Amino acid sequence: MAVPKKRRSKAKGRTRLASWKKKAGKSADRALALAKSILNKDSKFLFDSKKKNDEEEVNSNNQEIITDELISDKDNE
Repeated sequence: MAVPKKRRSKAKGRTRLASWKKKAGKSADRALALAKSILNKDSKFLFDSKKKNDEEEVNSNNQEIITDELISDKDNE
């Protein structure tokens, strides 16, 4: 099993953790800004709401079909 030769210093670990958190914070801010712009319909992002609605309808229809099949299988037993 691989084992580090020497212990990493606290300063180096804290620096890496801080940079990781900063990077995560930036991406979270971007995601939140994008979500707000989509909700306000002021988005410059290519997002087709009709396509998403169509996908949701297909998923709900598939779920209904699966549910109906499960019910009919139980009735047949």
